Amino acid sequence: MKILRLLTVLVIAALTFAACDDTTEGIGGSITNKIDNINISNSAFNVTTKSIVADSVLSRNNTGLIGKMKDPETGNYVKGDYMTQLSVLPTFSVDTLDYIKQANNGSIEADSCYLLVSYNASYGDTIAPMKVTAYEMTKPMAEDKEYYSNYDAFKEGWVNENNQHWSSNYNLSNTSDVKNFKIYLNKEYKNKKDGKTYKNYGSYIMQTYAEHPEYFKTNFKFLHNVCPGFYIKNVGGTGNMAKIWNTELIFYWTRKKTIKAKDGVTDSTAVSIGYNRFDGTEEVLQLNKIENDTKNMKKLASQQNWTYLKSPAGIFTEVTLPIEDIMRGHEKDTLNTATISFPRLNNENEDNPYNFATPSTILMVQKDSLQSFFEKSKLADNRTSYTASYSSTGTYKNAYTFQNIANLVSAMYKNKGKGENWNKVVLVPVNVITTTQGYTTVISKINHDMSLASTRLKRGVITTDSNGKETSPIQIKVIYSKFKEE
Repeated sequence: MKILRLLTVLVIAALTFAACDDTTEGIGGSITNKIDNINISNSAFNVTTKSIVADSVLSRNNTGLIGKMKDPETGNYVKGDYMTQLSVLPTFSVDTLDYIKQANNGSIEADSCYLLVSYNASYGDTIAPMKVTAYEMTKPMAEDKEYYSNYDAFKEGWVNENNQHWSSNYNLSNTSDVKNFKIYLNKEYKNKKDGKTYKNYGSYIMQTYAEHPEYFKTNFKFLHNVCPGFYIKNVGGTGNMAKIWNTELIFYWTRKKTIKAKDGVTDSTAVSIGYNRFDGTEEVLQLNKIENDTKNMKKLASQQNWTYLKSPAGIFTEVTLPIEDIMRGHEKDTLNTATISFPRLNNENEDNPYNFATPSTILMVQKDSLQSFFEKSKLADNRTSYTASYSSTGTYKNAYTFQNIANLVSAMYKNKGKGENWNKVVLVPVNVITTTQGYTTVISKINHDMSLASTRLKRGVITTDSNGKETSPIQIKVIYSKFKEE
């Protein structure tokens, strides 16, 4: 009997997955004709949705955003600044200091120093003139604390307007494959600890290394004794944003070496140029600071005809699932599948080249678990959290579809009434990072999507049709099975 039940369940599972399309008519009959002791039934239930303003999201990314743009679809302004720390390798060293002294009349000096800001994506009008200021941090931001995208580095004392700072004008009209701009740190630098003045920031780094090489052995020592990092702030211009993948501190120096000749008369001098660099890496912090037009965001979220998915730190869609309706009368049945799709509404001007992108992947997570999901670096487990990608083709065209959230429905039903959000989930734009293990690609990390993305979804609102039946544009379709009583 146990073997029969096992085979039956396997058949149901296979047929159920084969039946995941828009219609389920005839499924029950087609299965029960083959398995006489199983009853299969299906139904659809109305779902309600609404927009909720995110306010802020966990700022845990290896990329930054810099610039300011207006969303042509919604009119919302979004501004991006970021903080970056720099990493030092334990093997770091500056080329022979004696030769550098020979080239600088006995002093250790850098010829030039700058921050190289490299980006791999840009948004908006690339020729729009922009201005940015790099502030040296007052103190390093601690790694044992969580930071959200609305953190205020100035208010919290990590940086001050009076700190040493450097400004640069730039645009994003690079035509080469290497996309970057520079913030030169070449004006005199005054060390806030001892008041000593240096030719530039690079000279400060080099002379500090000469006096205290031990400061360059670990990231902690480097951050707390040499360079606590930089806060990169948009201070002018509107029209574009850059997605930063790396920020480097680079300084160049000249060395001069006297080469002694055997005859002691024809000595020669070799002059060359070298450089050193420090990178922002995963071993240190990079934190986005996102500012949205708060008043406009609330106005967008109050729309009655659709909901939004907007990033970065924009608007999420809250979904109330009809758990009690789904399970009423089926408490002892097996819930085989529960499929739900969220259709997207096209932009009013779909061909505008400056439209924000449609979010590529979204996360469905229980509302009360939203914050902890990201703080604890969880992955979608297909039980209480799921991911879905936007599809422009196929059965569920122009939509995000979760093919089977039956486990979630069952888990929610077990927690019925435990908290006001027990039957609510939230749809969140995310960035999914994958790794390859052998021949298998697996998800290794899920972060909030910090790119410029925005789309509207049909809103789930229950209304009454001409026949007096309640209906909603968003429905969850379920398939049950149970053994016939003998």
